[in-house]
Amino acid sequence: MRSLKVTNLICVFTTLASSLASSVDASSADPALCGKACRQTFRTLKFADAPEGSFFAKQECISLAYQTSLHLCWDAHCTEDVWLRESRVMNQTCQDTYGLYLAPHDIIDDITDKQRAQIIIFDATDPNRNHRYGALMLPSQAYYDIWIRTLTAHDYIWVYHYYYGWAMGIFWAVVMTVGIVNRTFSSLSTGQGRGDLWLKRNVFLPATFGRRCVQDFGGCGTLPPRVQTLTISLFAMLNIICTIHGYSIFEGYGYYPSVWLQVLRHVSDRTGIISFANFPLIWFFGMRNNIFIWLTGWDFKTYNNFHRWVGRIATIQAVVHSVGYIIIIFQRGGWEYFWKISNLKFWWTGELATIFICLLVGSSFFWVRRRQYEFFLVAHIVLSVFVLVAMLGHVSIFRGAYDPLVWIPVVVWLLDRVVRAVRIIAFNPKFWKTTALITYNEDAHMVRVVVPVSSSIYGIEPGTFYYLSVLNKWNFWESHPFTIASVTEPEAYPLSDRAPLLGHATYRSDEMEPEYEKTQREMTFLIRPCDSFTSRLREYAERDQPKPAKVRVAIDGPYGKPLPLERFDKVIFIVGGSGIAVPLSYLNKLTTSATGPKLVEVHWAVRQSALAEDVLNHELSDVLDSSQVRVSVYVTGASRARPDQITTCHFAEWRDGRLNVEGIIDNVLDSGGEGSLAVVTSGPAKMADESRSAVAARAVPSMPRIEYFEESFQW
Repeated sequence: MRSLKVTNLICVFTTLASSLASSVDASSADPALCGKACRQTFRTLKFADAPEGSFFAKQECISLAYQTSLHLCWDAHCTEDVWLRESRVMNQTCQDTYGLYLAPHDIIDDITDKQRAQIIIFDATDPNRNHRYGALMLPSQAYYDIWIRTLTAHDYIWVYHYYYGWAMGIFWAVVMTVGIVNRTFSSLSTGQGRGDLWLKRNVFLPATFGRRCVQDFGGCGTLPPRVQTLTISLFAMLNIICTIHGYSIFEGYGYYPSVWLQVLRHVSDRTGIISFANFPLIWFFGMRNNIFIWLTGWDFKTYNNFHRWVGRIATIQAVVHSVGYIIIIFQRGGWEYFWKISNLKFWWTGELATIFICLLVGSSFFWVRRRQYEFFLVAHIVLSVFVLVAMLGHVSIFRGAYDPLVWIPVVVWLLDRVVRAVRIIAFNPKFWKTTALITYNEDAHMVRVVVPVSSSIYGIEPGTFYYLSVLNKWNFWESHPFTIASVTEPEAYPLSDRAPLLGHATYRSDEMEPEYEKTQREMTFLIRPCDSFTSRLREYAERDQPKPAKVRVAIDGPYGKPLPLERFDKVIFIVGGSGIAVPLSYLNKLTTSATGPKLVEVHWAVRQSALAEDVLNHELSDVLDSSQVRVSVYVTGASRARPDQITTCHFAEWRDGRLNVEGIIDNVLDSGGEGSLAVVTSGPAKMADESRSAVAARAVPSMPRIEYFEESFQW
């Protein structure tokens, strides 16, 4: 009952939309349509000299009675150039499909006027369509006119099919253009006008609803920032409008006389075409090597959100397309007709494509991505291949017209893999020899991965991230992104489970193990082990303790771009756990730049004080005595022990409990001065959402310029 109401609603919408279209009648029809109109008038007639049960396409090539009747219709209604062109098309089809030729036009030369006058005239319902005829037949003028009107309406609708398919790409081209223009003007303006601030406060920064952006909704998923949601909503509205507008529907339509079946057929065609037109966009947005990431300045997470939602919309359209056609088949012939048409390649491959894309979306749900990432990744790749292969079979009846919509995603995917390979080779031409040293500090619950960078042909910039793949295992193709924490110069330091996480040690520990001599530049990643990939890194380290584990890795990067933090007067880092890697990568640049900020505050929430002690004593030790830098550590775990020794830890402010994001920002804003402020967050979802909300609320004319930057990865 519910599905009937939905389809009736679609029928009403499309009928109303079609009433806005220009009227279509036989008097304004293209004369070239007469050749096809004559053919279509015979489509429901059965001739005795064609095998019983033959489809109309087969009857056209086999039945001489049909071909003779068709030539008579052409002779009565068409000019010679029209029927010649139509007969060539038919001849080619019959030769390619059945190896047969169409009877020549002169087959009717011997038919006298008297014989023509005795030919049976038929219309839409008379004579009976269940009978097989051996005599010549001709359509009535009224029935012929109906088919002229039908074909005119059909062409009109297909023009909209074509343009609305292109509308998908045009929409995103406009979005990308807006992004490029916005980035250009943003670099030239501070954006402190009332209009700019209103947009920042109400459109660009806030969560879609309330304060939940990175946080999920009960494990069901997340919603992107409001500006992205508005963009996706506009795209969804465009898809709805393109689905219900641009039809010419009338009673007596030749292919489907009832309005109900016309709506089903046309909406099914439209949704199928638009769904397929979205395929290149889905693949393009899903690739990490996307030129528009650089042109617009939007991060990969933004394009990943577009990737998901375009995919979901395309899947809904594919389901509507498939269900609509299934209803049509059952309406016209029941199970017998359904099983008969299911043997055709275009049909069963289309069914498979719809099933595969539904499974693809189903296996990409939020909880699957978070809890079963390996399964998600394998299913995503395999089902994507299945979808494209099935679609290639489904559109084979169009003789290559739609094949580019399959090959464009293939090319996009291959180019992305080629660029990934180039990046890996650029990092180390002998990438198979790249060896990472992995240690695990149990007290700090942190994995440290150190990778030599001396072979890299490019410099390493702060704030960039790399995808790590472990080559020691069968799942070497699995890669995960991590922000670089630091780059260290050659020096000697011990590498044990009690060694410094960030590699700035200057002491020896002969009692634990021999000293590790560092003879080349290295970059360090700080990784909190959770599950799957990161837990395997911990297992590598634990297996070889107390020595560091040596693991062959492939490094794909760098990705991302350095934030322009040196342009601000004040910078606040609000981070949690391993998110400390973000401020660590920037501190050296910010404290040594002549045009850097006057104040840099690092507010760091940790569960284990051991992690904070280690980083403060080593990586942060060089900057703690700087008047520019203030570090506050918030210990949130059950064990809130403070350092009891005289170390650089005492240069930081230690606090118990959660940090107060709004209070931190207000303290800096109220500290005096009219300088600009950058708020950078990297940490738990709730921390990020609180930071986003706090910055959005303070983007008002009465306050100094404030900008928000979020560094996080979401699957």
